[in-house]
Amino acid sequence: MTQPDGLVLQPRPTPEPVPAWAFPAGSAGEVPGGPATLRVDLPGRRLAAVRLILDAGAGREAAGDDGVATILARALLEGTEPGGGTALTAAFERLGASLYATADLAALRIALDVPVTRLGPALELFSKVVRSPALADADVKRLVRERLDEIAQDDADPGSRAMKELRAVMFPAGARASRPTGGDRASVEAIEGAAVRAFYGSVAPAEATAVVAGDLSGVDAEGALREALEGWGADGVALPAADTIQPGSAARIVVVDRPGSVQTYLCLGHGTPDRSHPDWASLTVAAHVLGGGLTSRLNAVLREEKGYTYGARAGLLRLRHCGLFIAQGAVHTEVTADAVADALTELRGVLTRGISDEEHGASVRALADRAPAEYETARAVAAELADASASGLGADYPSRYLEAVRASTPDGVARAYREHVDPEALTVIAVGDAAQIREPLEKLGYAPVTVTATAE
Repeated sequence: MTQPDGLVLQPRPTPEPVPAWAFPAGSAGEVPGGPATLRVDLPGRRLAAVRLILDAGAGREAAGDDGVATILARALLEGTEPGGGTALTAAFERLGASLYATADLAALRIALDVPVTRLGPALELFSKVVRSPALADADVKRLVRERLDEIAQDDADPGSRAMKELRAVMFPAGARASRPTGGDRASVEAIEGAAVRAFYGSVAPAEATAVVAGDLSGVDAEGALREALEGWGADGVALPAADTIQPGSAARIVVVDRPGSVQTYLCLGHGTPDRSHPDWASLTVAAHVLGGGLTSRLNAVLREEKGYTYGARAGLLRLRHCGLFIAQGAVHTEVTADAVADALTELRGVLTRGISDEEHGASVRALADRAPAEYETARAVAAELADASASGLGADYPSRYLEAVRASTPDGVARAYREHVDPEALTVIAVGDAAQIREPLEKLGYAPVTVTATAE
């Protein structure tokens, strides 16, 4: 286009479609005789994240040893000398590093965050911790006392208490998933140092995976992992295999009595397939439509229209051998039954009304388009890959999952929900004042109502 003064302007550029973001790919390797490795180069991420995933979660505890894996994870942070937790923390801090350890049903997870320039020295210290931890009797006794205090706090929290009851009701008594991951009061009180040392001695490093993510240009990350972990082996008997007992689905309402409570914490659950199932991505979209944000169906009714709650949410609990669809939130005591009825109406609504194009598009954007921000750090990338490893899903699982979310359709999402979630067979947990909420819940006619006493 020519202007009157002779100035020639270039045509306005037309923006191209933004390419879909891809989850960072890694390079696989292996420590001879030890863990498999995965290195993920993230240019510009100067903090390296190391995640060692050991197939030694609570799901592999022997009968009667509930909580041993959790106490072990915490005892590892005490270092190689009895009572050495403070000294170990100081040693890592001198390198600008942090060490963490946790245990869940699937795995024992040991995490190291350190500037890339100090990865080698930090892994040397890391190696000493995993090869020769003290796991001293005195440290274990102290950690047991701390865990018992934590159990009391968990039981006093309505949300934690609801989740504990949900698992206890949905899984058969013989399933490890039916009991608290960190053990209950009786099992934790019985834990001694010898049991913790025996459990760790049976951990097989050859069954583990070590993930390192960060700006690895010019860094021999594989060599550092090899030097830190090569030659480390197990000397105990093999741990028991984890059970794969599935949750049972049946309509039931369980009231956990909290006399005088002014709120009821509600938790509605149903079993689903695990993450390896082709419908998992569609089920996550369905859960987001129902309770993934303030504009979701549950919030539109329970929060915005009725004012029963400050917020409700729905999602999928990721276990290794199965999943759980869960909708939850706290409501005012006097509207407990009304809130359950309205929640059931919305959960049934996917079967009767399906999923709209607008709802589907908004949920897919929320789940897939936020991935670049969600996995911006080396920590987030390493944690996701470590979680996939712990569940036996493979290093390409995060990419496959995001692709499946983007490829889902409204009809496909509704079909997956219809096939795997039966709104007429939900477990409903209500943590609240039984004297006020039991009768209204019975009048709903949804399912028999039982009452259990809350922990003190």
